[in-house]
Amino acid sequence: MSTVALGAAGVIAASAAEKGPGALDPTFGVGTDDGTPDGVVSTSLGAGNDEASAIARTADGKLVVVGNRAADGSKDIVILRYKNDGTLDPAFGADGDADGTPDGVVDISLGAGDDVATALAAEPDGHIVLAGYHVEGGSKNIFVIRLGADGKLDPTFGTASDGTPDGVVNVSLGDGDDIARGVAVEPDGGIVVVGDTVKGTSSNIVVARFKADGTPDTGFGADGGSDGTPDGFVSIDLGAGDDRANGVALQADGKIVVVGSHQEAGSANIVVARLDAKGALDASFGTAADGTPDGVVGVSLGDGDDTGTAVALQPDGKIVVAGTTVAKDGSSNFVVARLGADGSADATFGADGGSDGTPDGFVATSLGEGDDVATGLALQPDGKILVSGYHRDGGSLSMAVARYDANGALDAAFGADGGADGTADGVVNISLGDGDDKANGLVLDGDRLVVLAGSTVAEDGSSNIALVRLTLE
Repeated sequence: MSTVALGAAGVIAASAAEKGPGALDPTFGVGTDDGTPDGVVSTSLGAGNDEASAIARTADGKLVVVGNRAADGSKDIVILRYKNDGTLDPAFGADGDADGTPDGVVDISLGAGDDVATALAAEPDGHIVLAGYHVEGGSKNIFVIRLGADGKLDPTFGTASDGTPDGVVNVSLGDGDDIARGVAVEPDGGIVVVGDTVKGTSSNIVVARFKADGTPDTGFGADGGSDGTPDGFVSIDLGAGDDRANGVALQADGKIVVVGSHQEAGSANIVVARLDAKGALDASFGTAADGTPDGVVGVSLGDGDDTGTAVALQPDGKIVVAGTTVAKDGSSNFVVARLGADGSADATFGADGGSDGTPDGFVATSLGEGDDVATGLALQPDGKILVSGYHRDGGSLSMAVARYDANGALDAAFGADGGADGTADGVVNISLGDGDDKANGLVLDGDRLVVLAGSTVAEDGSSNIALVRLTLE
């Protein structure tokens, strides 16, 4: 593992890989005077806490980030667009700072309560779609927002009849909390949102599809409301415990793959579900032998919590899942899994006879003695797998990214330091100071670079949005 540390003098510690895969990209964030080294960008939007939750790359190579900032006692949604060199793009959200943020940043408040952006997708024409939840009247409602390429709310999306401005869709599925955690855009402009909705005393997975104008696609999940949600929405109940969806990927044939977790007997299991284009569970995926209905795969890797966070699809139809698993010592580790197109574990992936505590088809990676949490996933064109997250080392968190080759082994060329820090090559650990540093997502920036997005704690104790760009070659 390679460790990138920023000392008090603002220089990278000698343990950092200076060249090769996993090194900081010296062309990114050059001369920003933000207290970080080249390769890192820190953005402060005021005196409160700012954090990025997701990142995407536009068709013209710009980087779009969504997250939140503290404003007047509550959280506002923020969307930032950066040029390829790491500077804010002043053409985005250009309003002369009228919304309290610099040009290059858009601030959106949907009311007095917290607004939390969790997911992001960039459309080919430059539009940006984000999803999350808004706190209103003590409960949480799903929101979906679409912006134009200029950062303005898209007036063709949504209507004001739901109490939000044009460009915003607000969804309440009942009296309980409704939360969006993942979003993807279909080739025809349809928008798929996944998350969870509270029904009774527990939460169910919810999958929704909206048309390009923001109205629910009533041909999706059309059951006359028999599952407790209106047409356009699908509720999946996997048992008495809480079910939640964290990520989504779209197959070329229109099927929808969802990853998340199911709470059962005091612990959480990873779940992967596949729906057809009409919103029905795909009976050809998974088997009932794991205690879940056909169309759903449930995975328990032990007595502790196992959670699926992100999902991506290989060109051959196999499904890659990243998440977190609790090891026997009680600490949490990264976990990566690969499933066949039928939902069965791919035993050629991570084939070690269970020596890492997981069956073949799964890989568990410990980054040290503390807890490790996986947050994001990306597949390189050459089949290598990148997983972002964070690691608790001592009393603080540091960003982390691991790279695996196509068979599930850590790629020793990534962040290679010859094991000088006592951990395996294949992982880059990034500490930008004494406070917490978190990577909440990542995106490939062309074939040779990857960008992590999250937060870093500044000298005044508040957190700033942080981007880190690393080389892949």
